[in-house]
Amino acid sequence: MPNAENKTTDAKSDSRAARPEGRSLVLLTFILAIVFVGSGLLGHAPWKLHEVQNLEIVQTMTENGDFVVPMRADQVILDTPPLYFMTAVGLSEKLADYIPERDAARAATGLYLAITLLFAGLLGRLTWKPVEHKGVGRTGAMTVLILIGTLGIVWFGHDVTTDSALVAGVTVGLYGLLLLPRRVFWGGLWLGTGAGIAFMAKGLLGPAILGVTAVLMPFLATWGGLGRQIRGMLIGLLFALPWLAIWPWLLYQRDPQLLDQWLWGNNLNLYLDNVALGTPQENLQWLWAILIMAFPAWLLAVLALILRPFAFFGLPGVRLALLVSVVGWAVMLTAEAARPIHGAMLLIPLAVLGAGSITRMPGLLVMPVKWLSSLLFGAMALALWGLWGYLRFKGELPELPQIEQVAAVVPQDYGFAFQPTLYLIAAGATVLWLWIIMRFRSPQPSALLAWPAGVVMCWALLMMHQPLVDKLFAERGLIAEPSIGAPLTLQQPAQASGTASGPEAATPESESQPTAEPAATP
Repeated sequence: MPNAENKTTDAKSDSRAARPEGRSLVLLTFILAIVFVGSGLLGHAPWKLHEVQNLEIVQTMTENGDFVVPMRADQVILDTPPLYFMTAVGLSEKLADYIPERDAARAATGLYLAITLLFAGLLGRLTWKPVEHKGVGRTGAMTVLILIGTLGIVWFGHDVTTDSALVAGVTVGLYGLLLLPRRVFWGGLWLGTGAGIAFMAKGLLGPAILGVTAVLMPFLATWGGLGRQIRGMLIGLLFALPWLAIWPWLLYQRDPQLLDQWLWGNNLNLYLDNVALGTPQENLQWLWAILIMAFPAWLLAVLALILRPFAFFGLPGVRLALLVSVVGWAVMLTAEAARPIHGAMLLIPLAVLGAGSITRMPGLLVMPVKWLSSLLFGAMALALWGLWGYLRFKGELPELPQIEQVAAVVPQDYGFAFQPTLYLIAAGATVLWLWIIMRFRSPQPSALLAWPAGVVMCWALLMMHQPLVDKLFAERGLIAEPSIGAPLTLQQPAQASGTASGPEAATPESESQPTAEPAATP
């Protein structure tokens, strides 16, 4: 009998040891987030057309010291306010002695991505905190892990684009909006600050979504006292005012025509004069883009509502996430000016919802997800490590079959360059993924860690091949983000360099919007 009891006790201890709980899950999440944010920021050339154009704006702002009117060469660019470019210039100046100017500017994206992950974790924890006693687990860490594993964040998260600051601002604002009924001052502070960051990053889109959500939220159910809500929103408006007023005023002081061009030509008219429900084919294309960008967050969000059916009625955070998703995606579907990259900010509420489904995930679902993740990311890791090993010892790409499609993509004169830092990061991410695969097994929900860990590992492995990817894009062109439904296209480097003249050349294709004629440089 004692032996049986000891075996039972040991089995329970092993079971508990195989579940990342509390601080261990937070630590794992922190490590994966650091690797994900840091990989892909430094040491490579721009890979997309809008990155080239935005880096040119940063360079021009550094040279002329004008933080009011963003410009590229001699062309005024008023698609967005200058917060992202100002951040990039500031980091370039601070880090100029340590890393190249281009990499220092790219670090602005890493800063805003880190802010997004931090406040997404805080938002997820605050959303599900009232039902902690029902075993929801560390939903803050789970929110971050879901977000890291979402395809939209993988594709757009490291881009040199103003949308990175927009996503960060909306996330901060949502956290403040949910915190507001509990702590009026701090909720208002974060709501106003988030709305201000979103405004200075992309204009009126982010603050409009936050504002509509804030106005509609009290009608869904009791959400704190009405007096506290009003006081919190007034505090939020107070903290948002400097962000909303100072730059437009400076722009008006420079030239009223510039303010008119930005406010009407590049903001209000884009969404008020270009509202269209679209054809059924276009709507299906948007739906397909949403499902791809938000996978697997949208799937986990649906599961959360199925597995916890009373969450909508009992948790204000769940209602907030649903409301902002409905409002935001409605704007994306009806505004012709919207592009897929603008939907990155709406991945946050889906990740928050999805965090509530993890601990209740049935074992019949956990097992296939675990094995699919293991096979998919294992095959990708073998391929990328195999290519790296071949390049390491041969110094050149393997001879490929004379297939026209392959020859058009792969540069044949590539010479291997060993980068120790990228190698160590990729090796560490691979070891961590293998440890998670072997340590956390189905049917425990902890086995789902295989997906975000696999995404981080493959991203780090891809970054280990930065020189090859750089040469590929340098020879074959830059990937330009298409409109909905169009295939990815390759833009030739000469076309992407910004040497073309005219208004069309001044507008990044991934953020292309019908704009007014550019004003003359004041």
